[in-house]
This record gives sequence, structure tokens and C-alpha cells, in this order.
Amino acid sequence: MQSKLTEFLYQNIIAFLVISLFTFLNPGETVPFIGNMIWLQIGAVSLCYLLFGYKIFLGALIAVIFTSHDFGFDLSRIYDISEMFGHFVGAFSPLLAIISMRFFKLSNFFEDSKLVFQHLIFLGILTAFYNTILTFFVYSYFEIKSDGSLVEPFSFIKNYLLGDILGSLIVLFFAALVIVPGIRYFAPKLVPSEDKTK
Repeated sequence: MQSKLTEFLYQNIIAFLVISLFTFLNPGETVPFIGNMIWLQIGAVSLCYLLFGYKIFLGALIAVIFTSHDFGFDLSRIYDISEMFGHFVGAFSPLLAIISMRFFKLSNFFEDSKLVFQHLIFLGILTAFYNTILTFFVYSYFEIKSDGSLVEPFSFIKNYLLGDILGSLIVLFFAALVIVPGIRYFAPKLVPSEDKTK
């Protein structure tokens, strides 16, 4: 029991550190309703789910909240509530994409300890789609509720979708080409050989 708890804590701490690192390395500043041209955080969250499974959701959520530049704890402000929902979407979208792919039997991410590149591409695109659409609905809902305005859909979706796709693919391909081979070389017993999201 204690070893499972220790493993759970280690995995969440590692996920927190990986997501924080990639967010720190992310070029540029995220602007609400405009997004970021490359959003590495979404790819880092996807990578952590692939390596550790759904158990790291809490670590991913805390990392997304912690690394947010504009997050505030004043729950009385509508903007902060929309930010909190946005953080939840950022931590949940990659997991939703992986679960969707598993449900429709579209993917096995690992074959004989090797990542499958075609499935990573589809995962990156699906994750970006879910994250963009859910974020758009969250921001739109709270903007309409607060001042009656509406987020401009075309620009929002275009900017967020592009940044999320690029960020996901960059991190996932970096993992496939550098991280997994590094784990295979330095700690072969830790190489992921099965899909943790089953």
C-alpha cells in the first residue's frame, strides 16, 4: 500500500516538474482570447499521461494552475472563474483525447516499447481540437455572462488550435526521439511498454 502511494506521489511530482519545465521553456506570453503561437504545456500534459496514465491528473492540474501567469484566487471575479475552468480544461483535454482514441480503438501508443509516430500525430491534433473547443466555450460563456460580449470565434479557434497543435507535436516528437531513448538507455526497466490509459 505504501509503495503504491509513494509511486503515485513520485509520478505526480514528476508530471508537475515536466509540465512546469515545458511551460517555462515556452516561447512568448499567452494572451487571453489570442493564445500563443506554440503552447508546449499541452504537449507536456499529453506526454505525462502517456508515461504515467490518468493517475497524474492532480499533478497536471496543479502544474497548469501554478504556471499560469494571470491566475488569481479571488473567486468573486468572473475572469478568475473562467481562468480556473480554463486550467481544468488544459489538464483534462489531453486525457480526454487519449480516452477517446482508446474508446474508438484508434490507437496503441506503444508497440514493443516504441512510440508509434502516426498515433502521436493524431493525438496531438485531437488534443488541440478538444482543448481549443472547450476553452472557447469556457471563455465565451463567462464573457457573455459578465458583459454580454462574445469572443470572436474565428480568430480564437485559429490561434488556439495552431498553438496547441504545434506545442503538442513538438513535445511529443521530442519525447519520442530523445526522452524515451534516454530512458531506454539509462533505465531500461522504466521504459513504457504498454498503454497506461487502458
